[in-house]
Amino acid sequence: MARIAAEEVSLQQLRALAAVAETGSFTLAAESLQLTQPAISHLVKRMEEDLGQPLVVRGRRIRMTDAGQMMVDTAVRALRLIDESVNACRSQAQLREGRVVLAVGHLTAGALMPPLLGRFAQKHPKLATTLLDSTAEQMISRILSQEADLGFGSDIGQAHSELATEPLFVERMALFVREDHPLAQRSSIEARQLEALPFIHVNPDANVWRAVSRQLSSVANVYPQVAHHVSMLSTAFGLIQAGAGVALLPRYVEVLMPPNLRALAVTRPVLEYPLVAVRLAKHPLSPAAMAFLDIARQHLKPRTAKG
Repeated sequence: MARIAAEEVSLQQLRALAAVAETGSFTLAAESLQLTQPAISHLVKRMEEDLGQPLVVRGRRIRMTDAGQMMVDTAVRALRLIDESVNACRSQAQLREGRVVLAVGHLTAGALMPPLLGRFAQKHPKLATTLLDSTAEQMISRILSQEADLGFGSDIGQAHSELATEPLFVERMALFVREDHPLAQRSSIEARQLEALPFIHVNPDANVWRAVSRQLSSVANVYPQVAHHVSMLSTAFGLIQAGAGVALLPRYVEVLMPPNLRALAVTRPVLEYPLVAVRLAKHPLSPAAMAFLDIARQHLKPRTAKG
């Protein structure tokens, strides 16, 4: 019964009672809430009936009963919290405040995200962004745990039914070598020539590498020899500079390539690196996250390589 009684007390009744207590007048309370005086009287009277006792001492000077003051104190606290939450939700919906957390694959974070983050900040200066550099596994984990709103990276495959992926574009892969490497003066290389090269494998758990390996073995009869497994692009570039091997990477990371490295197109077959946006399949995005995804759909694309 107590639960039913509590549900019968409306926000409008609480606002009316609080306004009467604040102004000391049914008439002034009506003006402050833009209602008629009879409407205020009815709301307070109905509330007294619901609670089974008087809340207001009526007369030339309006006063609250003990029960009325208890309800006013509760109403003021509750209405403040409700109003703050409503205003925050409206601000978020109108993109006047909010935050989006992004889990981004290492290859994508440095090469593609900076201009996109700049564009987002320019269009939505009141929205905050947090970028979490992530391996493929970390990106998936952070989205599943709701630590991140969106993920951007290579295709994650079909193993995670809780996640939804949206293709953004497909980049061709290139072979990155040091400038004095025997292949460095070539502009392209056939996949069959990758045999026996020592590879530096970046983020090897990413689903894309399984697809690349299958393509190399089935089309070119090549089984890459991996000399080093690394997580960070900067580590891979450092190892290439040190002469420790070569790396297959999406061509868009060429904008971050040190000047003493070269990128060779790979042909027969052309190897592709699909970039996708990842999110929880059954969880709606916040307005800020949706705004970021909209900009990513329009503008996320490979940057022009250094000349």
